[in-house]
Amino acid sequence: MTNAPRLLDKLVSLTGIQDVELMEFSLLKTLAEFIRPIELSILKLDRRGNPSYQLHLRQEHYEILSENFSLPDEIFSAIEIVQGTKQQFRSILDSGNILIAWHVLQTKTQNVFLVAMTARELSKLDSHMIRGLLQIYRNFYEVLVEAQRDQLTGLANRKTFEEVIQKIYNQPLPTTDPVQVERRGETDSHAGYWLGMVDVDNFKRINDTWGHLYGDEVLLLLSQLMQHHFRESDLLFRFGGEEFIAIVRTGNEEQAHKAFERFRSAVEKHPFPQVGKITVSIGVVKMDPMIFTTTLVDRADQSLYHAKKKGRNRVEFFDELLEEGLVKITEIAAGEIELF
Repeated sequence: MTNAPRLLDKLVSLTGIQDVELMEFSLLKTLAEFIRPIELSILKLDRRGNPSYQLHLRQEHYEILSENFSLPDEIFSAIEIVQGTKQQFRSILDSGNILIAWHVLQTKTQNVFLVAMTARELSKLDSHMIRGLLQIYRNFYEVLVEAQRDQLTGLANRKTFEEVIQKIYNQPLPTTDPVQVERRGETDSHAGYWLGMVDVDNFKRINDTWGHLYGDEVLLLLSQLMQHHFRESDLLFRFGGEEFIAIVRTGNEEQAHKAFERFRSAVEKHPFPQVGKITVSIGVVKMDPMIFTTTLVDRADQSLYHAKKKGRNRVEFFDELLEEGLVKITEIAAGEIELF
């Protein structure tokens, strides 16, 4: 196999990446060099079967699509078949080009597919190489996700928090092989991100009264409520102890209020086995790419403090507290707080 040394070099690069999104870029780039497709993409469908993300490559141009985009009927038909059979599917389009789809992996929240359009049939060697690369991707995906996941709740852990903030604002991630990417579907100038810090009220009393086993069960059930009442596109973290963070994207502050209040109310109404009623307090700040992440966390924490001070089981927004004169604008430079 004359391309074996180059393929080995690509595998070394792929397996050295510590970020899922960068691994997806590397996978597409590697495949593009070997099979020379017209188009190539990683496509993700949510639990309802709607497209939620697409990393698309055409003529060396990368594009990320998310939120409210559609797919051609022939691609939908192909991935429906692949989803049912978990086998490679191929069809010849009216243009004479060949559409090929593979199932990559399935998680609790999404199905992931690889879709290629080529001008020629793939050789048996090409097909074998693709199957092998996809299996390598699956293996390393599991390793990376496991490293980024909180062991108790299954939510993203604190270690990945700042990396996610970087991605939200399209800041460059560390890589020795940067690519130019166009992002579409998340550029609504009226939309914004809100960071909410969630804390279980009187959690120490739960541990002292019922023991840490029941305390852990409360945290696990709370994480499940978060996943159920926030959207799939919202970002959820266990920040530490009984503290969680939810990052939601909404069109305005009123919608952000509704999102966090809906979750607070759901927790209040939910019966927790043995422990009974549990409530949470939430401090929320609007995110701004010009503000240090440490400052955003500090402002959410200040808002959370005032939610506790005002009686717990409530949601407080930093900007509203600022208008009331209860908090002040302070900037915390990077490095002043040890987050990790």
